[in-house]
Amino acid sequence: MYPTDKFYNMQVNLVKNGRVYPEKAAIRNIWQKDRNFFLDIYIYRLQKAFVFDAAFVRDISDMSRGISYKDINKFAADFAAAAAVEPVQVSKTGTADILSPVKDDVILLLFMSKVWNDKNPIKQKIIFDYIQSSVAAAKNLSERYLSRYLAGLQPADDDFYNTLNRLKSKKPSQALRLLQEAVKICLVGGYLHYNERMYLADFIQALRQEGVEVPPDVI
Repeated sequence: MYPTDKFYNMQVNLVKNGRVYPEKAAIRNIWQKDRNFFLDIYIYRLQKAFVFDAAFVRDISDMSRGISYKDINKFAADFAAAAAVEPVQVSKTGTADILSPVKDDVILLLFMSKVWNDKNPIKQKIIFDYIQSSVAAAKNLSERYLSRYLAGLQPADDDFYNTLNRLKSKKPSQALRLLQEAVKICLVGGYLHYNERMYLADFIQALRQEGVEVPPDVI
């Protein structure tokens, strides 16, 4: 993840040979050297990170917060301020206990996010959003906490299938939502890879065995 866990939903307008190239991106870092600023930018379209001199960046818009930056000094200051914020402290029971109600869900989603190893940061963001919308107490957890929690899971095939076997404990609407989130994660790259389709097919079959009606156009 990028240092602040915040600047992931950005539009960066890059300039080359007098033309402007808009890109949806994550800003992973910014630093100054010899009076010039440099930015580490992950471009979603290319699924790759690049380092740009700020001279090639016309402006940056934070789509999540509705803020536009034309002054690179202002952006650097906000980025540094966000990176310096301490994570919110939570109850003494700890992160694992707070998130135990969605542990199986997270295992399924995290496994699906790694079936095709493209390491796209927006996949992790989808999981963060799912956690924070499912567990009230998780709204006070920073994305750094959640990153550490995910890093400690590392689900394998057995974990994936074991959690599928426990789907019977969910309401049909909850199980279907979980499938939809898994599909969303797999489609971050624009299309479904063969391995993703295979695991999603097993997911769908497990739901149908529990009597959950899965829409034919879910994939």
